[in-house]
This record gives sequence, structure tokens and C-alpha cells, in this order.
Amino acid sequence: MVLSSSGCTGIKDSAAEEINTSFSLIYSADLKVESAVSDMGEGSYTSAKTYLKAAKVDYEEALKILNNASSDYEEETQDIERYIIFSEAGLDAVSYSENLILVLEHLDKFAAHLDSEDIDQSRQELDKASEALNNSIVYLSSAKEKIFSIDLDSVPVEQKSYVTVQRDDLETSEKMSLEFMQMINGMHPYLDGSEHLFKAVESLETEEWGKAADEIADSSVKFSESKKSLEKLKNSDYSEISVGAIEICGVLTQFEKDLPHLEAGCRYMEKGRYSQAEAEFNKVSSYY
Repeated sequence: MVLSSSGCTGIKDSAAEEINTSFSLIYSADLKVESAVSDMGEGSYTSAKTYLKAAKVDYEEALKILNNASSDYEEETQDIERYIIFSEAGLDAVSYSENLILVLEHLDKFAAHLDSEDIDQSRQELDKASEALNNSIVYLSSAKEKIFSIDLDSVPVEQKSYVTVQRDDLETSEKMSLEFMQMINGMHPYLDGSEHLFKAVESLETEEWGKAADEIADSSVKFSESKKSLEKLKNSDYSEISVGAIEICGVLTQFEKDLPHLEAGCRYMEKGRYSQAEAEFNKVSSYY
């Protein structure tokens, strides 16, 4: 409670203490989210989850204080309303990051299962990654809507840069998420192509040349679909996207060179034209 400076005996309610406490909590939560994002980039998902859990507590505590705060001062009332938005957007950002961790975890499992040639498990993990990414985008859009609802002209000069950075970060995250979704979509035909290729290898081992050739032909079609989708991301503004796309497209480019020769060799073997088959196999950089 503070005395009015008007000289009257009336007393006005102030929420200065509540505002200062909530500001400290929001600031603390923001730092924890930054630490979580850093850990995510390094693959330290457990640590990132811990930071996000703590950040969520800070944002929620700030909201409790702000929702029960009131002031007779217009400036403080505006501060309360703005900090509520910061807290709610922060909670959305936490949920976005939590789902993004799920995406990364499922993609790691996808790659591990693919390395062990477990197509069914790989497909399940890729589907789970897509679902988690869709969920993360929903929370990201909610956070963006809240932050962009703030009239920048009404923000105190010392907080304008904070709001501006929040807006830029959210827009960047949104663009990256959409490209990330495009990458995951491009991995579905890659997975299908891998399945055909694994089956081709099985047929090669049993010398079922015609069957192997058919599987190789099908894999080439799927790999071509994947490359067409992923090539667009090689020039992404975000290295998190472009590097992965470049690496995968490099593998797919090698497949484009090798698989036609491998298929042709199998066709020749099926017809008993062994010298021609050998010539085609020799053009393959490695046997699949």
C-alpha cells in the first residue's frame, strides 16, 4: 500500500512487490529455458527436461501472483497484464520445447532401428516424431499469438528489446519447425526405399535375381521421392536443417548412381548373362 501523491488522504493499492517478484520469476524461467535449449542442441535431453520442468514452476508461480494482484495505478495494471502474457507465453514455450525433445528422441530411435534394419519400429518412431512435432507447433503458435498481441508502443522502453527478441525467436522457431516437418515428411519415402533395399539384399543372398531387381527398382523410386523433397532444404537458412538435408541427399545421390547398375546386374544374372552382370556390378561403389 502506498500513499497517493495528490496530497489527499486517500490510499491507493499498489502491486509493486507482486510485479517485482513475478518479474524475477519470469526472468529466472527464461534463463532456464535458454539452458534447456542449449542442452537440447548438445543432445543432453535429460538435463533439458529438468530445466524445462523448473522453468514451468517459475512461470506458474508468477501467474499465481499476477492473477491475484491488483493495483489502482494504471501503469502497474498494464505491467500485470503484460507479465501475465509473458508467463502464459512462457508456459507455451516450455510445452513447445518439451514436445521438441520428444521429436529428437523419436528421431534418434528411428535412426537406431533403421541401422538394425527394423523397419516396423523405425516407422513407428517416425510417426511419433511427426505427432510430437505437430503438437509442438500448436504450442509455438499459441505463444506467438500471445506475444504479438502486445502493443509494442505501450511497452516501457526498457522492455521493448525483450518483446522484440521474443517475437524474432518465435518466428524463427516457427520457420524451423515447418522445415523440420518437411524433413520428416521426406524421410517417409526414404524409409520405404530402405525397406525395399533390405528386401533386395535378402533376395541377393538367396540368388533370387528377378525379385532382387524388382525390389531395387522400387527402392530407386522411393529414394528419388525422398531426394526431391529434401533437396529443397539444403539451402535452408538454418544449419540445423540444411546440414542434415545435405548429408541425407549425399547418400541418396550415391544410391542414384549405384542402384541402376545393381538392378541391371541382377537382370543379367536372371538371364544367365554373367559377364554383363559382372560388368554392371563392378560399376557399383559398394554392394548392398
